[in-house]
Amino acid sequence: MSTQPNTGNTSIETVTVQIRTLNVGAKQMSLSIFRQLVEAPAINAVGRVQGRPWGIVNYHPDRCDDAKQHLHVVWQLDDQLRRGFVLAPEHAYLRHPLVAEYVTARVYEGARRDTVRAEHGDLKVHRSVTTREIGATVYVRGVRFAGTVSSLTLSVFDRSAYDDQAERLPAEFEEAYQRPLRTVAEVAELLPVEAYKAAWRELSALPQLFIGR
Repeated sequence: MSTQPNTGNTSIETVTVQIRTLNVGAKQMSLSIFRQLVEAPAINAVGRVQGRPWGIVNYHPDRCDDAKQHLHVVWQLDDQLRRGFVLAPEHAYLRHPLVAEYVTARVYEGARRDTVRAEHGDLKVHRSVTTREIGATVYVRGVRFAGTVSSLTLSVFDRSAYDDQAERLPAEFEEAYQRPLRTVAEVAELLPVEAYKAAWRELSALPQLFIGR
């Protein structure tokens, strides 16, 4: 014997959904206007949100819909609008002045390209075939940073053994930056890891903006 539901307390609830739009002057922002906004980082070099963020737009003008997790943020710099392409912390490419010191210290303390130890797999150092600049990317507690390093750092990173070249790294760094090379642990505490994560959370929580055609 089937049991019929009791419909005595059944009701239909109407929910009001708020749609947020961004107006430029008296008109709603269009796709054309959005594409013309100057692209500028919504998170600065120290991991902080820049200017006044207005919202995020679920529109990918540069065919980046298949890219790593990211946001398109509309934000205000003084009296002008900007759009920012913001990558999630683990995919970020945050350039910071301390990256060179952090990477140099990592290499000096034993990180090598051919090591099988997992803690060195998050570090990449390479020379650009076009600019010949030596770039480095490294993950620090879930945030990816980028910077440039010296040719000596690259040379030591490519070697399998600790030798006299590695011994020259602290002196080279001190000559270039006029201060002693600090340890990996010391520099890691100065990189804006938590600031970038907090900025990502803040921007992710922004309302979605709907723009017209």
